[in-house]
Amino acid sequence: MLTLLFSSALAIPSTLVKRNYMDCSSAPYCGLLVLETGNGSGNYNHPTPAVHGLWPETGRYGNSGCVGGSKSASIPNVSCYNDYSFQEHEWTAHGVCAAADPDTFFNTVCNLSSAPLQMMADLNSQGYSIDDIASQLGSNGYPVFNIDYNNAQIELSVCAGSDAVWQIADVSQFDSVCNY
Repeated sequence: MLTLLFSSALAIPSTLVKRNYMDCSSAPYCGLLVLETGNGSGNYNHPTPAVHGLWPETGRYGNSGCVGGSKSASIPNVSCYNDYSFQEHEWTAHGVCAAADPDTFFNTVCNLSSAPLQMMADLNSQGYSIDDIASQLGSNGYPVFNIDYNNAQIELSVCAGSDAVWQIADVSQFDSVCNY
């Protein structure tokens, strides 16, 4: 079940990527759902918005726990990613802490990103800036935690309870949404 909660704050960093530390509070797991607008340069420039990944905020990025999967697990080829080698990177860099297995991880990433990516595509086609897209996402209940201006990405906050089922939720709501 996907739960959306209104974001009360929009963190806007300087032009340098400066990720804020994420405090999970009493939620066992917390992190970011990172969405590319497609308006960046290099690998971040493409015709439509795309999912980058789900990143548990561990170590210097936050106090999330790590679910613990296997880096050598078989990676499924899913429709919300265009590049299988990128999927492999996402699993070994982030998925191993976000899910016990790759199928669960990638299905979660695709399901959570579907609706906000559609909204971003609509706004992109109308020429909205990244700030305007982030503002519209926030106004529609998607909790924007950070904007990565260097790569034209919008980072939504997510959390998971002890069942490791990730949900989109504002940081201020982690205790009530994911504390179980």
